[in-house]
Amino acid sequence: MPRTQIRKIGNSFGLLLTDEILKLMNIRADDEVDITVEGRILIITPLNEKERKEKIDNAVQNILRRRKSAYQRLAEGA
Repeated sequence: MPRTQIRKIGNSFGLLLTDEILKLMNIRADDEVDITVEGRILIITPLNEKERKEKIDNAVQNILRRRKSAYQRLAEGA
């Protein structure tokens, strides 16, 4: 498996991914990815537009469910 380094970039840090890693993951520059940390393991998962839309829709629905009564009061002019 290829290795890479974490590098300082301005006030942040970056993980440089080689062409080999990108090819193994079937992603390209500027593709969106989901990053998860489990213990000391960093998981990078490519996102396609459908997955991204589903994640956003789920988050919005979750917020609407949790704040339903507040939105209802606002709609009634409270």
